[in-house]
Amino acid sequence: MGLGQEAAEERERPFLERLDEPVRARLLEMGTPQTYEARQALMRAGEPGDFVMLLRYGYVKVTSADRMGATVILDVGVPGDLHGEIAVIAGGIRMADVVAIEEVHVRRIAASEFNRFLLDHPAAMREVLVSVARRFVLAQRQRTQSWKPQAVARVATRLDYLVDVCGIRTPAGWRIGIPLSQDELAQFIPMGRTMVAQALDKLRKAGVVASSRRAITVIDREALRVITEKGVT
Repeated sequence: MGLGQEAAEERERPFLERLDEPVRARLLEMGTPQTYEARQALMRAGEPGDFVMLLRYGYVKVTSADRMGATVILDVGVPGDLHGEIAVIAGGIRMADVVAIEEVHVRRIAASEFNRFLLDHPAAMREVLVSVARRFVLAQRQRTQSWKPQAVARVATRLDYLVDVCGIRTPAGWRIGIPLSQDELAQFIPMGRTMVAQALDKLRKAGVVASSRRAITVIDREALRVITEKGVT
């Protein structure tokens, strides 16, 4: 599955796509190819940052635990994204888990090899720093958005972002290109599963989305954005 060609510009292009062709080709030669099944962890919080992973196929979720120990999905990774670079550059431990949503193919690159690559290609180093900064901005935005009082607006905000991340244009609208359960959507907002189900029901009745088990299509994105901004259906 791929990203929608007409996806909005809210989410930055994947790391690999932002590199010049010769640099991209060099990166794709590095490390070793690996495959992970759905729900298998690629990385775990607390582990040493001794490698990075370049996602080539499939989608992953970046998760952490909140103060109560509940799982929160911080972001969704798409083909071309780089994971684990913060711990490698900082020389510390990983701050989040990276878990496969479906079967994924990656290239696992040792920290020493990746650091040499960055020294040889300053433009790639800049793009890594841009990616790191953007992740912190998105994390801050998520904390701010989680205080929106209306459940429907919070769900709409996350669905709009997912269209940017993995929206696939279809005759019916924008299909979310990853199989997220309602539990996972609740972890991504974050919000209780019952409230998510009620919000989705309101969005369906308003003709904004269509949904079934692990499948959501945004029928009217403009209406979704109005709800995101104004909190009304």
